[in-house]
Amino acid sequence: MKKFVLILAAVFGMAIAANAANYKVDNNAIDALIENAEEVFTLDVAEAAPAAANLPAVSQKEVKPVVALVLNWFLGFFGVHRHYMGTAPGMWALYTFTVGGIFGIVDLIDFIMLVIGTVDNDISRYINNRKFFMWA
Repeated sequence: MKKFVLILAAVFGMAIAANAANYKVDNNAIDALIENAEEVFTLDVAEAAPAAANLPAVSQKEVKPVVALVLNWFLGFFGVHRHYMGTAPGMWALYTFTVGGIFGIVDLIDFIMLVIGTVDNDISRYINNRKFFMWA
């Protein structure tokens, strides 16, 4: 506990010492830096689009509504249920870095929609859905 208090005191001390009033902004230097900058990377959308279209699709027979619901209940903040249902490969990162999709709101709505889909035994509209908001 003592170490934690010391670390916390050190962090607060550094935060106080790193005051914004101690820094000066040289607008001319920033303008010169931007004018002399070179573009090093360009994204050609025409080349990227076919790669996104060729993502492997999950068969609707492989996805069971109850399994998707259980995965959402336990690991929904990480988007594991979306990965199970065949969404875009990076969707787990969006769910993780937004804490379950905008602080759990998207995950909660996913759960409600999966409950409704499980009762109806039809979650086909959520399988292979590439959107962040799968119900929209």
